[in-house]
Amino acid sequence: MASAREIVITGVGVVSPIGVGSRAFWASLREGRSGVRRFDLFNGSDLPAPLGAEVADFDPKTHVRPRKSLKVMSRDIQLAFAAADFACTQALLDNGAVDPDRLGIVFGADMIACELPELRNAFAGCMVGGEFDFRRWGEQARAEMSPLWMLK
Repeated sequence: MASAREIVITGVGVVSPIGVGSRAFWASLREGRSGVRRFDLFNGSDLPAPLGAEVADFDPKTHVRPRKSLKVMSRDIQLAFAAADFACTQALLDNGAVDPDRLGIVFGADMIACELPELRNAFAGCMVGGEFDFRRWGEQARAEMSPLWMLK
């Protein structure tokens, strides 16, 4: 029989549509606020319902360190970094204070993908006669996309 193991939650980091940081998140929960609203981060007017639960009040420049790392982070990774940083701060963890093998993160996300504007020009360059030509993708993508795109 396996021995029982204790798990201790020492910090919680939240970056969500109803709050950035655990205080804002819990306040929204107590007040019954919803995170669903009209899209602000992109034009959703062509969607059947331009509504969703986006994290609209997040500025990565205030939450990601070092700032130069923003160049190689997708928005999803920026959100995850901030949430992990919030949790470590709440747990009063300093860098190197705890063996990383003793730490864990529960990360909830739908899909980690790139920002669509990053693909727009490459995609448009592959359109031939109103159809997407897959044979053009490699050459077109290299010409139109940032070399750092795959790192994101």
